[in-house]
Amino acid sequence: MVHEWTWTPKKVRPIATYALIAVNIIMYFASSYQNYFAEISNEWVDTFSYVPILMINPLQWYRVITSMFLHGDLFHIFFNMLFLYWFGREIELLLGMKKYLALYIVSGISATIFHTAFTPIVGSISLITPALGASGAISGLLGAYLLTYPRRRLSLCWFFFFVPLCFTTTAAFFLLFWFATQVIYGYLRFGGIAFFAHVGGFIAGLSLVYVLKKRKVYQYTPWTLITPIPFEHGTVRGLGKVTKLVLSILLLAVLSGAIYSLYIAPQASSVYNVKISACSKGTCETDEGVYTPINGENISPSKDLPRIAFNRIVWSNIIQAPSTRYCNAENIEISRSVRVQMPGTNVAVDTVIKGIGSYDDKCVLVKFDGQIDTYVINIRSIFGITIAERGERLLIDNVELVSQDVAGDTGKYIVRPLALISSIITFSSVFIVVSKDRDIVEEEFPYIPPHIPWI
Repeated sequence: MVHEWTWTPKKVRPIATYALIAVNIIMYFASSYQNYFAEISNEWVDTFSYVPILMINPLQWYRVITSMFLHGDLFHIFFNMLFLYWFGREIELLLGMKKYLALYIVSGISATIFHTAFTPIVGSISLITPALGASGAISGLLGAYLLTYPRRRLSLCWFFFFVPLCFTTTAAFFLLFWFATQVIYGYLRFGGIAFFAHVGGFIAGLSLVYVLKKRKVYQYTPWTLITPIPFEHGTVRGLGKVTKLVLSILLLAVLSGAIYSLYIAPQASSVYNVKISACSKGTCETDEGVYTPINGENISPSKDLPRIAFNRIVWSNIIQAPSTRYCNAENIEISRSVRVQMPGTNVAVDTVIKGIGSYDDKCVLVKFDGQIDTYVINIRSIFGITIAERGERLLIDNVELVSQDVAGDTGKYIVRPLALISSIITFSSVFIVVSKDRDIVEEEFPYIPPHIPWI
């Protein structure tokens, strides 16, 4: 009996994708066990998260990498790892392990660059707000996937009041829609999520996949500009016209924001740390808040008396000098009787503020010593609806405030250079999307995409 031996190549597995998922999960367990794995502990956030204002010190640059492997809570890591598994596997098999890891890490770094560069747009408070998560790096995989498999069909399921709504669409539609929401939400300044970090990772993925992937070869003929070499089943076709147009518009919108940040960064990066002490009826409390004069954003102290005093000073606009002639002025008598309204509600309370204050060259209150006569605002929730009501009268007979701009030259030496880098990356992505998309795509035309129920 004669046996014919045949050699079958071993199936290649996306080892790097699995390893990244494992590392992220291990890091989450290590950073959240103190909180029973429900959310990350404050110690890990303080030590390893990305805080833009700290980048002025080179000893803190390690945070750019460490923040990519931290997640805030269970939902955060679950959905990030799900997207990493869905899209990372095929990109790794296409590029190879080394190039795939390079795409992942560089996209994550690009995410922190864009997050910092767009500070003048999203608000200076983001300079001191910790950022963490693998979303930026994973966004780079999404950008690479859009250019390589735009016609791949995906089955999507969204839940509407616990009712699953499922439909099938192309990768181009899904990823373009996702990218558009990140750009729009970023410019609308929705809080809680670093949307421009997602944007930066995605844009980096568009550029990096062109550099890292083996590109198609074309032959030139005298009678045509470019004729693609026929493949076995068809010819190469890049992004569709509508996809390319919409993607280019979104990229140009991001480019405009990066250029704006490049010019405005030194003037739009001020963050004041406000230390405030307040006493009432023999009870004294001290706490700290944050205020930025660029757009009036603030973070109130957590303790009751300092929070009430801080809010009344901010809501009455005493935190800013009433006119430029008070800028750089010291020991000014401040006396104001106003009706202040709590933001987001229709509750207004009469408030009288008296004392002596000083303003710096940016017209921000840096010292105050006086008293505040106001009313407490009681907040309660009924069936998920927040209700605010005026409460009892409160006299804070001793208020001491000291504030300092902690941003320093961050706008000039950190935000502006990163805005320049963001502009260059975005411009290169526009060029690649418009003129080099056919070099990258892995699909042929005519093309019958497989149905993959991933999502």
